[in-house]
Amino acid sequence: MDLIPFIRFTLNSRFIGRWIIGGIIFFIPFVDFFSIGFISRASRTMMTGGMGLPTWDRKTELWLEGLKQIFVFILYEAVPFFLFSFGFFLSALHRFTAFFGTIITYLGFLALLIFSFFIPFAFAVFAQDMDLRKALEFEKIYNAIKEVFFQYIVGYFAILILIGLFYLTILKIPYFIGFFLFSILTYYVLLIGVYYYAQLFVKTSLSSVRINDNT
Repeated sequence: MDLIPFIRFTLNSRFIGRWIIGGIIFFIPFVDFFSIGFISRASRTMMTGGMGLPTWDRKTELWLEGLKQIFVFILYEAVPFFLFSFGFFLSALHRFTAFFGTIITYLGFLALLIFSFFIPFAFAVFAQDMDLRKALEFEKIYNAIKEVFFQYIVGYFAILILIGLFYLTILKIPYFIGFFLFSILTYYVLLIGVYYYAQLFVKTSLSSVRINDNT
């Protein structure tokens, strides 16, 4: 899977402004639904073999699509969020319960890593079918991941490592410059990730698109 043509394409002056806009508003509450909706539209385009980025028209539809994708994310992360909340509660309650709170918080990080692992294909399922129920069909998504497991896990950790590096370096630049650069670069990495997973997704039994992969 060659990402270089896609990177060159998205850095073209015709398209670069589209994802920079998404990156600027990516961490602004409620406004970020536009950014997520844009990525979801892009994913749908990529699944059908297109490399172009969508426009920002039909903004209401874009915002609602992003809201639904966020809802999918929240449902997948419900368990780790609960563990974090319960762990923090026990840690603040008493010194005796703080020990158990710390353990539960660590379990929350583990759960976050595990449940987040399924989100790329859950995201792709919703982008394809626009159906929340299908995005929550855990067993089908798990079976699709197994069909391309090695490539899937490589992409997952590559994205985590890149965003982690941005967090440790770029975010430390002062005067909000670091924050905006971090937001834009994180968004672009996610966009590349969406392209990567769209290409994987169409190789699985969950995709309504069928391709021949001779690589």
